[in-house]
Amino acid sequence: MSFIVDINQDQFLEEVVEKSKTIPVIVDFWAPWCGPCKQLTPTLEKVVNKKNGKIILAKVNIDENQGIASQLNIQSIPTVYGFVDGKPIDAFQGAQPETKIEEMVNKMIEATPGNEVPKLIGEADQLFSDQKFEESLRLFENLVGMDPGNPKIISGMLRCMIQLKRFDDASEILDSLDEEIIKDQEILKIKKLLDTTNKDNDEAFDEKLIHDVNANPENMELRFKLANNYLSLNETEKGFNELLKLFEQNPTWNEEAAKKKLLEFFDLLGFNDPNVLVARKKLSSMMFK
Repeated sequence: MSFIVDINQDQFLEEVVEKSKTIPVIVDFWAPWCGPCKQLTPTLEKVVNKKNGKIILAKVNIDENQGIASQLNIQSIPTVYGFVDGKPIDAFQGAQPETKIEEMVNKMIEATPGNEVPKLIGEADQLFSDQKFEESLRLFENLVGMDPGNPKIISGMLRCMIQLKRFDDASEILDSLDEEIIKDQEILKIKKLLDTTNKDNDEAFDEKLIHDVNANPENMELRFKLANNYLSLNETEKGFNELLKLFEQNPTWNEEAAKKKLLEFFDLLGFNDPNVLVARKKLSSMMFK
């Protein structure tokens, strides 16, 4: 089955309105003389093909189909409509970047009647927040079979693996991802997080550091080094606690190094991470007390 079709106004009811009741349809109104159309249409085709059958692109040449263009009040081209469940739910005019088109397409797919994926992702995210990482991972792994290229699912699965210290498995999955998925912002954050994690926990930890910090509790350089050591070993709670102690001692020390490091890891770990949720509250209370 082709995911991209050229249609005329006589086919619009069947190929767009009716078909969108079971699968979302994105409609591209274009004309051969339109310069921006020549930019936009290949991007639309690329995004739709990547979704592998989850959405259809219907192209309408307005020079040959002025009736439907008039009915939908198409005043300039390119104009793009997104149909879900028989109704237009989104639209834009003019050439758009690929990221914006992908955003719209993902929203349409999620809004499709009977699509259980967004609900199940929510359940998996909640399990993750509740620190039930094994259960969350199992649900994300099931979801991969339902929606293989969904970055939300892949990033959720990877975050579970990092929490469970299954670093080799996470690295293997990252290495297997195609170029387009690896560009996703959440996936890039996870890759950076994995790159900063020392996988050889037993060899890497410097026990002397704990002794030195306890003997010199006012030495901020030592405490910052200890915090970084914990974070590199995925001992996130301990690392955050040391950074919060530092911030409480002196918020402006070393150009706000403790706060900057906390914010960096909040971003890398994601705001759904249980350690981030706790540490953010503590940091906020210290900042605004």
